[in-house]
Amino acid sequence: MHNTLFFAGLLLLVAACNPFEADDVALPPLPQPPALSVEFLPGDSNRVVVKDLSDGFFDRTWDFSGGIPAKSKRAVDTVFYPKAGDYAITLFAAAAGGGGTAQNTAQVQVPRDAAGQCDPQVALLTGDCEPAGKCWTLTREAGAVRVGPTYGSSEWFSSPLNGLQAAQYDDGFCFYFDGLAFVYANNGQTVDPFNGYIVVNYTPPTGQTWFISKGSGQGGADQIVLPQGAFLGVWDSGPVYDIVTLADNKLVLRSKILNTNGWFELTFVKK
Repeated sequence: MHNTLFFAGLLLLVAACNPFEADDVALPPLPQPPALSVEFLPGDSNRVVVKDLSDGFFDRTWDFSGGIPAKSKRAVDTVFYPKAGDYAITLFAAAAGGGGTAQNTAQVQVPRDAAGQCDPQVALLTGDCEPAGKCWTLTREAGAVRVGPTYGSSEWFSSPLNGLQAAQYDDGFCFYFDGLAFVYANNGQTVDPFNGYIVVNYTPPTGQTWFISKGSGQGGADQIVLPQGAFLGVWDSGPVYDIVTLADNKLVLRSKILNTNGWFELTFVKK
């Protein structure tokens, strides 16, 4: 009798330990690779125009290893490759309806290093293309930083005369013609807009470059394009800036605010 009860209890225990198996859930099929096109900009073997030609995706990310910018989320973008070589361009696209993320890769061969052309615009930005380069800093005049919901507006903020922090006024944003080098000379500190606009220690990346993209901005404005994560003036701007004014001692740029619907207008003077 006791043995019978023992084995019966053991059977119940084993049954209780068996995992519950639900019916399989039907998942959407994996999406087809997104369609894309990759073409060199006419007359320029160092700039590549990419286009997302796919349908049915709600989000995209381009990966341009070795290019500037390094990544993009635009449907159409221009990538600059300053050095000769073979490069992979990959488009990651997330399907609507939870079908997962698909990718497609194209290869491009850049035949030669970029040959810098010291046109008048580049000369103004870089200090006549001389080896010393040219550094810009935010003006102390009122309106150095203007912020608004639309392009060129300032409803949200406009900095007063001498109204920025000392750690901003000692910054230098330096452009060199040789190697198209960009250097953020910040004296070891920057202002952190993601954490209450406090001054923080910050070491900028090295080996960064720049280029001017002709006519790709709002209303056909030329643009200064920096690598992903690089910025001019304020950390939550860039890395692409429309050129509003470029003169010997004045540089006015407009840029989207990162991760926010709004725009910066930033005014710099020669440092």
